[in-house]
Formats: sequence, structure tokens, C-alpha cells
Amino acid sequence: MLALVLLLCGDCGAQEGRSAPLSFAGDDNYPPFEWLDENGHAKGFVVDLGRAMAAQGGREARNLQMDWPAALAGLRSGEVDVVAMFASPARAQDFLFTTPFYFVTHGIYGLQGSDGIPDLAALQGRRVALEDGGYAADTLLANNIDVVPVIREDYRAALQAVIDQQADVALLPQPVSNRTISRESLPIQVLGPPLWPRPYVFAVSRQQPELHSWLQQQLGLVVSTGQYYDIYHRWREEIEWNRPGYWQQYAGWLILGAALVGLLLLMIYAYSWRLRAVVRRLSWQLENARVRKSHAEKEMLHWEYHDRLTGLPTRPEFVSRVRAHLLRAERKGSSHVLMVAKLAEIDDFICSLGFGTGEMLVSEVARRLKRKGFAALCYMGRGVFALLAQDKTALVDGLLDQNALVFDGLELEPRFTIGLAHCPPTGGDVGEMLRQAETAMAFASRSGRSWMEYKQSMDPDPQNLFIIRDFRRSGREGLRVMLQPQVELITGRVVGAEVLVRWRHPELGELSPAHFVPLLEQAGLVVTLTEFVLFEAVRLAADFRRQGMPTCLSVNISAVDLLETDLCAKVDWALASFGGDARDLRLEMTETSMISEPERVSMVIAQLASMGVTCSIDDFGMGYSSMSHLRQFAISEVKIDRSFVYDMLTQEAHHAIVSAVIALCHELKLTVVAEGPEDWQTVQALQGLNCDRAQGYVFSRPVEVSEFMALREQIFSFSPDQERA
Repeated sequence: MLALVLLLCGDCGAQEGRSAPLSFAGDDNYPPFEWLDENGHAKGFVVDLGRAMAAQGGREARNLQMDWPAALAGLRSGEVDVVAMFASPARAQDFLFTTPFYFVTHGIYGLQGSDGIPDLAALQGRRVALEDGGYAADTLLANNIDVVPVIREDYRAALQAVIDQQADVALLPQPVSNRTISRESLPIQVLGPPLWPRPYVFAVSRQQPELHSWLQQQLGLVVSTGQYYDIYHRWREEIEWNRPGYWQQYAGWLILGAALVGLLLLMIYAYSWRLRAVVRRLSWQLENARVRKSHAEKEMLHWEYHDRLTGLPTRPEFVSRVRAHLLRAERKGSSHVLMVAKLAEIDDFICSLGFGTGEMLVSEVARRLKRKGFAALCYMGRGVFALLAQDKTALVDGLLDQNALVFDGLELEPRFTIGLAHCPPTGGDVGEMLRQAETAMAFASRSGRSWMEYKQSMDPDPQNLFIIRDFRRSGREGLRVMLQPQVELITGRVVGAEVLVRWRHPELGELSPAHFVPLLEQAGLVVTLTEFVLFEAVRLAADFRRQGMPTCLSVNISAVDLLETDLCAKVDWALASFGGDARDLRLEMTETSMISEPERVSMVIAQLASMGVTCSIDDFGMGYSSMSHLRQFAISEVKIDRSFVYDMLTQEAHHAIVSAVIALCHELKLTVVAEGPEDWQTVQALQGLNCDRAQGYVFSRPVEVSEFMALREQIFSFSPDQERA
């Protein structure tokens, strides 16, 4: 954390560097991705996306459209910052790539009426028009495909070379080529299947890793906030250009006419044969129905116990086969392990490449697993396989072959997250063993490990399930609040308190908040808990003010409360219900909850501040600990985490951190609360650092509301012989 304080000082210099304009270079004639219009303005999908990323990071985007070779040369020389391009191993040696934001294929184009070209090998010896410095030219050279290259300055000139018969075919990106062919009605057609589905990425020089990290972060934020999909929607018709040609306008009528004529001829033919074929047809139908019924029964019986995608047994069939195999193994004295293996990146593959590619991936993985010769194997859906093996050699050798899986030119290297359960030598419940393996797999996934063996300690505590169930049923029954005072260090007076929830369970008695609050957060029930504490805090604060003792009460707010509920409406409702004053309410939010969706959280906090509610950063220093939070959010208080305060007299680093945070917050006109002092020497040290308020056991533990009234009138002197509360 001492390094954190040093980094905070350097953050200002980094911000100055980030304020400079960011130069994006690209092809000046590459629609719809990027080009210069008739007025010399940069347009296109990539141009809009680059501007959105720069704006997301608070920087200005400067677009420089030029010849493609000049753009690459500018990126290598450092004259420009970012260029959008196709990712390739050769280019990766010179540049750093962001996550792909689009995939583009190439196509083989020739004059209308030309013969089809099934693959790249058929281009041997032909004149092929290519873009200067384009991906296709580099790839043909790298794959040693012997063609006669006809190099042109851009894709349009390459198409014109085919029209002028200076080249036999052109090998070009499909989105830009299809758009131009359709718009200009060029006498050119696609002669072969799509080639090389390549990722379209933003590239920066390898000498600028900080810019690459910043650009990657902004791209992620543009996608997560929905700006990417808005930009793509605006350019979708241009990118996915597929307008019908002249002949297609009349194709429907021609097909309909042909269908009507064919139907008429068929009716005449059928009527002429009707009388003679009645008996023969009925006999054939009866026989065919019998055969189809027999086949259908066999097929239904098969698919009742097998998965249609992979052809592997389903879970019930797998359990039956494992049970039978273990009975035979018991007589031979051999041991087995049951494994549950999940494709770790299956969700990412589906989100990036679609369900079709995901299904092909699962099918290919299943085919390779079959070759491993496991005693039993099944597919349980969503990329999860279960298998029975005699030992752990499958883990050592790898469940898949060493060769990568290739789909449409994309190389995928899937990996597994595996859970193991040992089969007892005298047999056992297969369903229970399968549950144990799934539990171990879940633990391995959460801990980031490739595999784990089941241990009994992994089993969840059933009592936790009962606690969640009882809270759902009883709601707020048994809940109450306690108050822990906050003392102003200048005067020694109690000026506020933190509202802490307690729950007396009807059967389990008093439960620790450290136990039941995380359970309710995981079960999505923390909103009910927050509502109770919020309304109790407003009610108590209103009572204190009416008694002439205005006291600001603090309530902890979670990320769910900030993002998934109308928190401002709840606060307004509570204040109106009890006649409360917004100045008597303080909402404490952790740094982690504030950074999850910063733009939306900033709006909520700003609205709360406009209502007069004080907003505070709780546990400061334990989350992301960025000083930008103090500027980005409309907060007026910082609460230093107890882990730095309670031992600040013995840990020099913690003392330095507390001192630096207090000084910085005061410069920003923020109130500072130290949480966790447990002795008067620490309190006096905080006084010496000009800390505003403190909250800790040295003053009082959390107390009932009735006891807090007495503490409210007490004045602490902070002397060494002060009685400990």
C-alpha cells in the first residue's frame, strides 16, 4: 500500500500524457470501414469506433486517412499512434493488437460468367490482382502459392484490373468489395468460397505498451456500455452489403411462373396414373409405414439415452454404464476415478463466434475424447463432459490431442477445468460420486486451477441454505439495528454513528453479520436488508433531530443497491415517510462497488448529493484505491480502512499511508474518518495528523439505540487515563 501512495503522485503526470490528441491512421479508400468523403472528411465504421474509444478515455481523436502503405509506415515510425488492420503472426512481430472488434473474410473475384475457383491451389500460375501492402499479398507469399501478382494501390483499382483484363482474378476483402460491386453494378462476381476469416484489430507500436493497455481498456468499456453496438447498428447495412442485382428483381416472378407450370403438369401426370396406381400405392404405403415405424422406434430408443450433438450417452445412461463397469472392476480389484471436465472457454467461444461454431467445437472435442478409450463417457450439456478412467494419466497426457482445432481457418486451443472423485473399491453411489466430481470442478473453476480432487471440506454447509430460506420466509422479522458512534477529534463530541444490522434467528439465535450478510448478497437478498437499515436510519435520525440532538447516521450500500435498484427513490421515500432531513443521512460505498459501472454510479451519487445526502467512500485503500474516484464521484467524505489505522503506530508504512490520505483529502476539501482505533495513543496520533473524525472500539463498540443516547451526550478528553468504552 506504500507503493500505492507513490503511484498516486505519478498519476497526475500520466493524466497529462493522456490528454494529448490520439492519432488514428488508415486507408483513405476502404469503405465502409474508413475512407475520405467528397469533402475530405474521414468516415466509416472504424473511424466512429476510434472516436468513441478516445472519447471514452477523455482524449481527442485525430483521423489521418492516407494510402495504406503510408499508414503502416507511419505506425512503424511513430508518426501515428493507432492503425486498424487484420491481425497476423507477421504483423504481430511489429505491433501490439487489441481484442478483435470484427472478423473479415476475403473472396476471389472474376468477370461474370467465369468458372468457379474452389480453393487457393487453383490460383497457381494465374494473374491475381492484390492491394499494395494488403493481407492477401502477405498471406500468398507466406504460403508459397505461385501466382503472378498484379499489385494495385487499393481494392477498387484491383477490381478495375480484372475488368480491364489486366488480371484474371482479384483476391480482396469481401465487405468493401461486395459494397462497391453492388453500388457501381460492376460486371464482377465471386468465384469461390470465403477465405481467411481474420480478426480486425487496432494496432499500436510495440514501443508503446502503455498505449496498448489504455486502448484495450477503452475498447472494453465501449463494448460494455453498449456504444459499440450503437455504432455497428449505424453501419450494419453498409458492412453487410447484400443488395439484389437486376436479374434478382424478376427472379421471384420467374420462379413462381415455373412452379405453377410444373404444378399443372404434375397434376395432369398424377391424374393419368391415379386409377392404375391406387392399389400399388396403398400397398407400398402400408409396407413403408411398417418399416418407418420400426426405424423410428429404434431411433427413439437410441436418442433416449444419447446426446444428439455429440452422439455420447446421456447422464442416466452414463450412470448405468459406470455402475456396471465398477461392479466388474470390483471383482478384478482395479481402481477408478470419475472426472467431470468443462471446456473452460466455451462461453467465450459461443459469444465471439456464435452457437454454430460452439456446437462444432463440442462435437469435435467429443470425437477426440472417444478415441481416448475411457471406460465410460457422456456429455451433460454446455461444454461439460463426464468420464470414467482407471487412473490420472488422462490429466498428465491431456484430455485433447496436442493439435489445435481448426474451424473456417481459425485455430482454437480449448482447455478443460476438471474435477475428480475417487471411486471406492467396494462400489458406491455413482450419483454421489458424480456430485463430488462436479463440486471439485466448480472449486477448480473458482480458484483458477486446471483441476482439483474432491475433498469433503468442499461441500457447502447445509445450514447456510436454511439461513437463506428462513430470511426469504420471514423477511425483516428478527432484524434490528445497533449504532457505533463517530467522534469529532477536535471537540471530543459524538457527531454521528454507523448503523449496523443484527439478526436474531428464531432457531439459531444471534447471527454474526459477517456470516449472514455475505450469504444474502450471494442469494440476491441484500436489497431487502439495505431497505430495512436505510429506513431505520432515517427514522432514528428524525427522532434525534426532534429531540434537539441532530446526528448524521451512516448506512452501508452495496453494488447491487447502486446499480440494480432505484436508490434515490428509496431514499426520497424514506425521508418523506419519517419527516427526515437529508443532512442526517450518510451513504457509505466501497470502492469495488463504485468502480463496477463508474458512469452509472457517478450519476446515482450526483443525484443523491443534489438531494443533500452525504456520500462517503468506505474501506478506502482496500479496493482499487484510485485517486480518480475522489474526483469522478460527488463524494464529501473518505473513511480510511481499519487495517491501516489500528496498527499505524507500529507499522511505519501504514502511518505514512494514513498521513498521506488525510493530507490529500483535506486538499480536496473532503472530510476524513479513521476507522478502527483501539487505544488512546492512536487517537492522539490521528489528532496530530488533523484527522476529522474517528470510529472504533476505543470509544465504543456497537450499542443499542437506548445506550447510544447516553453516549451522544458524552465528551471524550483523549487523555491516556481515559476510561476505555
